[in-house]
Amino acid sequence: MAVGPWGLNQGAVGETVQRIAQAKADLPWDVAFFRGVLCNVLVCMAVWMAMAGHSVVDKVVAIVFPVTAFVAAGFEHSIANLYFFPLAWLLGAPLSLGDMLGNLVPVIAGNLVGGSVLVAGVYWCIYLRGVDAGGSAHHMGDAAGAASG
Repeated sequence: MAVGPWGLNQGAVGETVQRIAQAKADLPWDVAFFRGVLCNVLVCMAVWMAMAGHSVVDKVVAIVFPVTAFVAAGFEHSIANLYFFPLAWLLGAPLSLGDMLGNLVPVIAGNLVGGSVLVAGVYWCIYLRGVDAGGSAHHMGDAAGAASG
């Protein structure tokens, strides 16, 4: 039986950690990848919203809902899993390094796609559309007006 907080409720907390880690290890590659994509969309949005806050309260409130959503939905975040798998090992879970890597490789790939394509890529399209290499803004109407006039 685990000691400390993992032994709470007659060891049920530690057993739950081990079951969750095993479930993460058993995820098919595509499921882990897409859960990673969706997770990092929420995490990146939490960061963007926190950066918009002016006070500490604004920043904390901004991150609570996206982070709560990714945890409640069961999405996969590579950094959280880098904590979760070793914790499960310390509590006696029968997992191997291969089990952990089998989860982390698709999750890291999904986190990268979610953060870079679905968040940063969308922001890039929104804010840099119509900007040339010199930083000059062009509007859709300018090209049409120049062509007809």
